[in-house]
Amino acid sequence: MGILLILAVIFTAISLYTPSFASRSNLSSIIQAISPIALMAIGQTFVILTAGIDLSVGSVCALSAYMMSLVLISEDGYPLWVGLAVALGTGGFCGLLSGLIITKLRVTPFIVTLGMLSACSGLTLGLSGGKQISLGKFGKAVEESASILSPSGEVAGQPAVERRFYGESASVDAIQPTRDGGAWLGAASPGSVTLLGANWEPRCSVNLNLEEVSALAPIEDAAVLAAGSPGGKVYRIEVGGASTLFCDTGAGAVEAITQDNKGSFRVGTREPAAVLQVSREGEVLSRIPLGESKAVTSLALDRSGKLFIATEGPGSILGMNPGASPEVVYSATATVVEQLKIDSENRLWFVEGEEKPNRLMVLDQGKADLVWISPKPPIRSFLAYAEQVALVSTGNVGALYLLRPGFEPSMIHPMTTFKARTLVDAGPSAPIFVGNSGPGGLATLETTATLTRYPVAEAFNEIHRLAPLTMAVLICVAWLFLRFTTWGTYLYAIGGNEQAARLSGIRVDRMKVFVYTVTGVLCGLASVFLTSKLHTLDPNLAKGYELKVIAAVVIGGTSLMGGQGSVWGTLIGATLLYVLNYSLVHLGMEDIWSDLFIGIVIILAAIIDSLRSRFGEWIGFSRRQAP
Repeated sequence: MGILLILAVIFTAISLYTPSFASRSNLSSIIQAISPIALMAIGQTFVILTAGIDLSVGSVCALSAYMMSLVLISEDGYPLWVGLAVALGTGGFCGLLSGLIITKLRVTPFIVTLGMLSACSGLTLGLSGGKQISLGKFGKAVEESASILSPSGEVAGQPAVERRFYGESASVDAIQPTRDGGAWLGAASPGSVTLLGANWEPRCSVNLNLEEVSALAPIEDAAVLAAGSPGGKVYRIEVGGASTLFCDTGAGAVEAITQDNKGSFRVGTREPAAVLQVSREGEVLSRIPLGESKAVTSLALDRSGKLFIATEGPGSILGMNPGASPEVVYSATATVVEQLKIDSENRLWFVEGEEKPNRLMVLDQGKADLVWISPKPPIRSFLAYAEQVALVSTGNVGALYLLRPGFEPSMIHPMTTFKARTLVDAGPSAPIFVGNSGPGGLATLETTATLTRYPVAEAFNEIHRLAPLTMAVLICVAWLFLRFTTWGTYLYAIGGNEQAARLSGIRVDRMKVFVYTVTGVLCGLASVFLTSKLHTLDPNLAKGYELKVIAAVVIGGTSLMGGQGSVWGTLIGATLLYVLNYSLVHLGMEDIWSDLFIGIVIILAAIIDSLRSRFGEWIGFSRRQAP
């Protein structure tokens, strides 16, 4: 109960000092970290109860993982269960061998397990050559059609890009998909608007006498609003090709138009930088000047109706709730912030930089993170998807790069003959629309590609998620074994007085071989979870875990003299160990001090155990001397 109270006090204190310590993600990390240690500590508890010790648990774990990895990556394609059985079998064999040497040759457990530690470690490093083995791809490969935007899996092949329309303009810089599968195109040199039908044939084309049409927004009756530079006028273009002046902002240029939740429009302008609210009839309802900013470069609305405004000179992002004034949510060190996009998880993506912005960023819960720096500036356009997947057009020809967490950025299409200028997602079942230059036109990019999957590897790399449940089940099984079975009673008897246990008929040697073998099997099981989490076999896996395992057992109250202890105490000890370790990290201390801390804890626990034993002997002696 004392250890449990200490654990509760430390956990409460650290949680109050750093609230993030008690967050769900941090608690999940602690539980995942505890599980392999606790599994090995169950076996170590059995061993120490018999007054023995096993110093080889870490190296046995590493050897088990290595032997399992050899089976998994074998060209023979063994089932996953065979690899898992090899891990358990390797660990069990090492434990069995230690137990037999200890019992049959009467060698001290400390010496035997120390030798086993060295032997297993040397064997693992020797066989592996000290090199890691990747476990991301093994087993039978399965190829299937999948989206290039899949957040996982190895996507092979170049997606198909097909030119659908050539125009007379130099480039297409704005695209607005229509409900029937076509699109409105905003072009530059000359600044014009073209409507394409579902068969990609032009239905109308209107020259607005601008240099560039950079902003399009849908309005009722399948019409579109169009604006650009120079001049701050916004035009309404009908399906038949008729154009009318929608409103005049009075600015030097219009950079962005978006529709808010109430049906009115927000218009971002350049020279001066301002955001206007315009009714569906074209009446300017309000004008919000943006002070020192040179231009509004982009607008975006999130699910709640909050408007985000990107600016140039200086580069920043402003947030404006309905009915409120804009407030700065991000200040960039760069001159330009542009291309605001909100993904399906309500994260705000944007591009920042100088003359040719090339840094892709994401703003999530007020924190801005760098996603990617394009090696070929500028970033011309991008699309953002769930799980931080992004498709980016960058460089002079707009080469397409796919960005996915856990993967290196990959160029999926050079776009040499297409020269991408803007990308627009037309919907789940539609291809991606690509605005081209030289000449201006429209192309479509099919997102379907060949996805190579490794189902066995994927299944193995998810096994670590079962570690906490496995730990809980085996802790309960171990408690029931020690509490309610004859063999469990034998372990306490052997540790309390081995000679008396032999005289009472207990087969001591057999029980010792049993506990060392069980410890080895549990080391093999821990190796499965550790390797699954890392997705890699590291020859130095579990190095130093001997100390952590022994510390968990002795902190939990199991006597190093044997005959006293419980697996529940071991679990509390392991939890206390990792809570303290994570506390050091949250307090700003470097992780390199954790080993020093563990060593001190083991020494203190051993001292307390020794004093407790001597105090018990002194009490017994005093009672015997009493008259």
